[in-house]
Formats: sequence, C-alpha cells, structure tokens
Amino acid sequence: MKLPKLRELKEAVAAVFSPRFTTRFPKEPCKVPERYRGKPEFDPDNCIGCGACVNVCPTEALTMTDYPDAHPPVRVIKQCYDTCIFCGNCQDNCTTEKGIKLSNKWDLATLDRNQTIENHEYELQLCEKCGAIIGTKKHLVWLYERLGPLAYTNPSLLLAKSDSLALAQQSKIPHRDQPGPETADFMRILCPNCKCELNIRL
Repeated sequence: MKLPKLRELKEAVAAVFSPRFTTRFPKEPCKVPERYRGKPEFDPDNCIGCGACVNVCPTEALTMTDYPDAHPPVRVIKQCYDTCIFCGNCQDNCTTEKGIKLSNKWDLATLDRNQTIENHEYELQLCEKCGAIIGTKKHLVWLYERLGPLAYTNPSLLLAKSDSLALAQQSKIPHRDQPGPETADFMRILCPNCKCELNIRL
C-alpha cells in the first residue's frame, strides 16, 4: 500500500509546480479558436430578409413573421439565441452567403431571457394588384443586382430597383380597381399569379 501513496504524493507535488491548466476567466478574456462557432450575428448590409436561415434552423431559434397590414408592411425575423445550438446551418444556407455569420462570442449567460431576443425588421414588397406578399424589398433589389442585364426581362425587378433609388415615385401609374388585368399593370410590381394572368389575358 505504500507505493500508491508515494505515487499520489509525487503527482500532487508535480501539480503544484506545474503550469496551470485552467484559464483566469473572467478576470482575463478567454481566447477562442479561429473557427469557433459562437453566437450567430446578422449583417444588416448583406442580409436581405429572405428567411432561408429560418427554414433550416433545427431548434427554431430563428422565426419569421410577416405583417402585411402594417404601415409600411414589414417582416420581422426573431432571433432567440438562448435556444441556438450553434450548428451553423443558418450561415451555410444564407442566400447572400454574408447575411448571417457565426461569431466568436460565447459568453452569453444572462439572468433575463428577454435579453437573448433580437428582432430584425425588413420592409415587405406587396403585389400592387392583389396585395399578396412577394418578398422583402431588399431581396428584390439583390436579385436585380445579381441578375445584371437579365433583370431587364422582369419589370417588377426594375421597378423595385427604381423604388430603392427613389425614382419610381416620380412615375407612379394611378391604380384603378378593376378585377381583371389591364395594360397599365405591365408597369407594376406584381406577384407571380397576377403576372401569369396578365401575360395570358393580354
């Protein structure tokens, strides 16, 4: 029984004079690895509010709600990072590939869960004929810029881009409440159903 006791004493003495294995957090900041998967953060300049990240979130830490009756109509993406598992699906499936990124922030502890909720708002684009939700205005502008010259085949994208440059307000066509399509609808931002009906009937 003496040998094990001597071995334990040797290990204790070695541990006393060895460098520490733990960090001094929170007195000193903790350095995380370069590819650490921490809190997801939205980039307001590159996020277009398409909702792709919401569709692939396995824990529903990201949810999306549209308010078409608001003035202006908005889409709210709610982020609850207290239920996030930091899987990275949102980052991997982002439409723009830059809209949401996993940061290196890991110290997210709080006593109030309301502090873990963030809301991100995006203005919606509604169909100017039937009022259906088409998407966010930023999404339409992003599509225009992504397609380049091909965007000229889609009047809705051209008008969305002009509206973002504050040019469309100068040439707004007065709207007439008619059930069927009319020629002036070619210069309106339309949903796929109204656009299909317009192309078939006129």
